[in-house]
Order: sequence, then C-alpha cells, then structure tokens
Amino acid sequence: MTLSFYFLRNMASAITQCSTSELTCSICTDYLTDPVTICCGHRFCNPCLCLLWEDALTPNCCPVCREISQQMYFKRIIFAEKQAIPTRESVSRQLSSSAMLICGRHQEIKNLICEIDRSLLCFLCSQSPRHATHKHYMIKEADEYYRKKLLIQMKSIWKKKQKNQRNLNRETNIIRTWKVFIHLRSMMISAEYPKVCQYLREEEQKHLEGLAREGRIVFEQLKISQTRMAKMSVLLRGMFEKLKEMSCKADVNLPQDLGDIMKRNEFLRLAMPQPVNPQLSAWTITGMSERLNFFRVYITMDHKICSNHKLLFEDLRHLQCSLDDTDMSCTPTSTQYTSSWGAQILTSGKHYWEVDVKDSCNWVIGLCREAWTKRNDMRLDSEGIFLLLCLKVDDHFSLLSTSPLLPHYIPRPQGWLGVFLDYECGIVSFVNVAQSSLICSFLSRIFYFPLRPFICHGSK
Repeated sequence: MTLSFYFLRNMASAITQCSTSELTCSICTDYLTDPVTICCGHRFCNPCLCLLWEDALTPNCCPVCREISQQMYFKRIIFAEKQAIPTRESVSRQLSSSAMLICGRHQEIKNLICEIDRSLLCFLCSQSPRHATHKHYMIKEADEYYRKKLLIQMKSIWKKKQKNQRNLNRETNIIRTWKVFIHLRSMMISAEYPKVCQYLREEEQKHLEGLAREGRIVFEQLKISQTRMAKMSVLLRGMFEKLKEMSCKADVNLPQDLGDIMKRNEFLRLAMPQPVNPQLSAWTITGMSERLNFFRVYITMDHKICSNHKLLFEDLRHLQCSLDDTDMSCTPTSTQYTSSWGAQILTSGKHYWEVDVKDSCNWVIGLCREAWTKRNDMRLDSEGIFLLLCLKVDDHFSLLSTSPLLPHYIPRPQGWLGVFLDYECGIVSFVNVAQSSLICSFLSRIFYFPLRPFICHGSK
C-alpha cells in the first residue's frame, strides 16, 4: 500500500468529520490556525484576518461575502480548531513516514523529541548513553505544546503592534497641530506684554525666543519618536508574519525555530519606543501678579446650586479619549465631583480671583454663562463656557481649555490658580500664581451674557 493511498484514505476520513472548506482559511488557503468567525459566519485564521483588516483602507468587511463587520469583532471557534488539528496530524503522519524522518542508523521512525536539545530521535536513539538520562516526548504531544506557545507569542506580538500603532497615531496627531499650538501660544503670550511697561520688551523677546527654541526641540523629539515607532511597527509586523508562516509549516519544525523567535520577541519588548509627553517651560512674566492684584475680588460660592457631578468629567474623558488613545485610563467612574457656582454674576469690568487647587488630580475652573448652570448634562462643547481643566490620564496630567477643547503642554499648576476676566475686552486668563506665569488665555471674545465663576473638583 503506497504512501499516496494512505494519504488519500486519511484525508477522506477527515472530510467525513468536517468538510475541507470549513477547515480552510479563504485568505491563506491553508488549514485554520487559531480559527475565528465574524458577524456573517465565515471562518478565517485569526492572524490572517488581523493582517488583512489592518491594511484595509475601507471599512472592515468579510473577504468572502463583503459584508461590513464590526471593528475586530472576532469569536473563536473551538469546534473548527478541534477538527483542523486531526487534519494537520494526518499530514504530520505522512511526513513522519517519509525518508527524511527515518533514523539512518537504526532504520526506525523518529517519533520522539528530546527535551534538552529538541532533536528528533527514534526509540533506540533515545536509549543511547547520550540521551538515556533525558526526558522525551512523543512528537504529537510536543507539537501541541509548542503550537500553543507559538499562538501565545503571536497574540503578544499583535498586542504590542496595536499599542505601538496607537502611540504612533498619538504622536502624529500632536505633530499635525504642534506648530499651530506654538503659534497660538505665542499670540497668548504676546497679548500680555503690551499691558506692562516698555522695559519688559526685552523679556518678552527672550520669552518668545525661548518658546520657539523649546518648540523646535520638542518637535524634533516628536519626529524622532514618530520615526522609531514607524520602524517598530514594521518590525512587529514582520515578526508576526514570520510566526504566521511558521504556524502553517509542518509541526516537526516548530521546536527548532521557536527558541530563536522567543529571543527576538524579548528583544523587541525591551526596545519598544515610548511616546513623548511634550512639555514647555513655565516662564515667569514680571509684574503679572502685581498687575492682576489691582483687580482682585473675593468670590463666594452659592451653595443653593452646589451639586455632585460625574457627567462633566465623563464628557471630558469622552472628548479626550476620542482625540488620542481609545485605551487610556482617565478618571475613575466611582469618584464623585463637587460642582459649585459663584454667587456673583459678572456683567462688566475687570475681575481677578484665586482658587487653591492644592495637589488635586482632576479639577475644572473658570467662567460659564448663566444658562449653563441650569443644564443637566453640562456638556463641554456648549457655547459660552471658558474653562481650564486638569485631568489625570494614565500616569501623567493633561491641561485643557474649552471653546474649543485644546490641550496645553505646560506644567500642571499646584496650589493657587488665578482667574482674570476683562469683560469689555473679551479676555479670560488663567495664571499659575506660584510662578507668576501664564497658563492660557481666551482672547478677543465678545461677552453678551452674564458670567458666573465655576469650580468642579474631585478627590486625589
């Protein structure tokens, strides 16, 4: 009975249990590896579908019926995986009976693998003095063990690839708006200096030159980080494709190649580039605190409209996460935030007051129109709100202002924070009191409605 006859007989047995089409991936046309199904019910290899959908320029759709599928909505198929394994094993048995796997010394089939050096052995070789003290496994058992390790490595690589891509997208978004942000910040800083004496012009020039210099340095750091992440993305994809290629090879080759792949994976893990968290220096503006103190007022809170709110920070979390990383961990949902409005309603003049934010992680301070205090949702994209927000994102803090939502890459103020309103000129400014430096300003606004001071803060 020839080898071909045995092969056909085994294939016929496999087809009886499950049709070949159900065990074959239509992307790689090979037997299913880590099989998954999508919304339409078609089955594919998990790694094949990951690579295909990552490269797609259009919405994710089934490669067979073209039905639009949800983003990376996979469901593992245990039944198909169990059916595909016997089919792979039938191929392994044919390879095991080939001349390449016959022991040249004893003319026996090499159906054992040595745990120490992972060499293939026949039974007599395993009893030789060289291997007698070693532990041996049947090839079938070893293949299943190494295949599981291989799939684990593939999933680990893919997660690193996705995380690196998110970091790359974040860096790219910052680079796209960085020059605009530097230009806008230069405008905000320039608007402060005409208010002081002429001798401060030299300080203004140094400030702007320092801002431009820091802006160039950080921009170069972002570009370098972007390049590193792009290269890492290529390396991770290449390793993932290599693992996918290995997973489709004959099972007897897995033990010899897996060790080297695991070493490369460890190297890539250690070499993963980390995203840049850009931050500019906080420059002191001479005389700012003294000038603003001429307009100091003392704001009292109207406790009749004081309430506990989570919706404000949930809205901020939604807006912030939509700008950058969908995985980022922001404020805990269980934290309560106390929102308070000032008793004073401001309709004219210049007013300056200070608020102690201490070392709180999450807070919102500023002014809002009277109508906003009566809303239940308190959305941050509402008209007529002029707020500075501090939000803890993962292990670092983000400063943002509203109208529209804009990040500010400067140190987080701790302790006292100053708020200045010039109603007629349409200016709202926020000041770091300890450093006498500008945080940000709303410039050239037209106030045609009453404004109330607003404070919202949570636990540390």
